Amino acid sequence: MEASPTNSTARACANHGGARPGAGRPRKEGAVSHLRRPSVSPSAPLHVTLRFEKHVWNLRSQRCLRPIDRALRSLLAREEAARVTHFSVQGNHVHLVVEARDRRALSSAMRSLSIRIARGLNAVMGRRRGKVIAARYHARALRSRTDAKNVVRYVLANHARHVPGAAVADPWSSAPGFRAWDAIGLPAASVAYALPSIGPPVSRPRSGLLLRALERR
Repeated sequence: MEASPTNSTARACANHGGARPGAGRPRKEGAVSHLRRPSVSPSAPLHVTLRFEKHVWNLRSQRCLRPIDRALRSLLAREEAARVTHFSVQGNHVHLVVEARDRRALSSAMRSLSIRIARGLNAVMGRRRGKVIAARYHARALRSRTDAKNVVRYVLANHARHVPGAAVADPWSSAPGFRAWDAIGLPAASVAYALPSIGPPVSRPRSGLLLRALERR
């Protein structure tokens, strides 16, 4: 008759499989889980954030803004499936308000945008290649008129949140082409885009949610 395992052996076997604290590939700081992706539909715009690696130069310079601007213009030229309606460029991250037809359109647009920005910034920094964006983009679907209004205000006035006393109308954003300041509860402002002789590369909103949020009082 075969001997039964001892209690200690049984416990060892029971603890051998399954999830264990600290097991698996270490999670990189700032990484965005695939499980957090929101549902995407034409009626629900999204707040998208791109964060950049620590070695990347300050984005708030004309030399770094140019490749970001070119990438946004490339998206603007083929805006049928996804479009950027508002944006702001901070020192190490970029905020976008995006309308997309579906999840696939959003993913394709963000992949194209990220690749173009990475190539451009690597060229500016004298690098042939290398990682530029720190993690997969973070996206949150906007669910109400108030939510959309608050996010547009957050994006356009983001620099003033980082630098107390800074002007609300930020040249490193789509604020220079924005007119509905009263709709988002901010005083009317006028400022020139950080790149001379051109305007911010954004599309007009099409979703009913954004259009209602930006209705003037």
